[in-house]
Amino acid sequence: MSSKIVERIVKQSGFPALANFLANNLSPSDLQSLLLHVQQRRAAQVTEAELMRASERSLVKAADIDARLFHLFDQVAFATAREFEAIDLSPVSPFGVNKALGDIDQNNVLSTVRNSDVIGDPTVVMALECARRRRSNPAVVRLCNSHRVVRLQSFDDPDFRPHFRLFSMVTAGRDTGSRQFETGALIDHLRFYLLLFRNLNEVGFVLSNPLVELSDASLVQRLIPAAMDDRSVRAHVHGGSERFLEKHRITLPEAVPELAYLERDVFNPLMAEFPEAQFRLNLGRLEGVNYYSGVMLRISPMSPDGQRYAIADGGFTNWTARLLQNRKERLLTSGIGAEFACRRYASAGA
Repeated sequence: MSSKIVERIVKQSGFPALANFLANNLSPSDLQSLLLHVQQRRAAQVTEAELMRASERSLVKAADIDARLFHLFDQVAFATAREFEAIDLSPVSPFGVNKALGDIDQNNVLSTVRNSDVIGDPTVVMALECARRRRSNPAVVRLCNSHRVVRLQSFDDPDFRPHFRLFSMVTAGRDTGSRQFETGALIDHLRFYLLLFRNLNEVGFVLSNPLVELSDASLVQRLIPAAMDDRSVRAHVHGGSERFLEKHRITLPEAVPELAYLERDVFNPLMAEFPEAQFRLNLGRLEGVNYYSGVMLRISPMSPDGQRYAIADGGFTNWTARLLQNRKERLLTSGIGAEFACRRYASAGA
């Protein structure tokens, strides 16, 4: 929230320490009680005319895609992800989890007065589920989920909405040495998406010639530290990486020995299985370098309009390692924009 707005409100209240008192001196339960009281009184004043005006907000409007198409997408996705346990998440998550784990600005999250956040990132919540399970059982955890999420950042693309459907996946386990867990998890996730494209094509979607790109957030942070603080490099800001590199006249190395294992151990096993796909390393992918902490994946199939869209994205995070206080813990998260796929890749007959 703008500090100028807060300053104006505090000045009008006549209590100079109001914001600090609410933020730092009230217990969560007392703040909840106060806000519930305020909202209860405000709700009693809402009129029918105000409801009609509010119903025009994009945040509360229904999706403009046939729900049967979403169901078809999910049906194919869950069938393809047969090795992952399918779970149905609560609509809300613990307050502050997105900021604490993913370093997502709280202003981009829809918070409730009951000390919870409406889910904006299912993988963060599934990371909590993985940590709970692995605390009592060391077995590898593989979860998948379909969820409508809410994100409140500004979008410069009309295809991006404040709420939309995502199909997401996580794999949590322990470092077993020689990057065996990491490469195995990457292959599982990449294979899922490439198989998903094939299976969707059989039911009326058109996802062709997918481009699979891998990078490494920690390596990019070392090569281009300035990218970590540039707000123009965001997943929802098209062309941000390219403009950043051009602006700063950065030339990236053509060969990176540190990432050779990805071509050998991840790309090579998949190339023969998926001849329709292209595979490459891409250090120029700067989006997500603050969010992920290891290898990042991105898949961009060709759409019927002749354009590539990065509809599948993911990477390794340190979330379960932090939650379980164990540096050996590993977590790969990924997701695909189900709503975007239905909007851009579904043929008229789907």
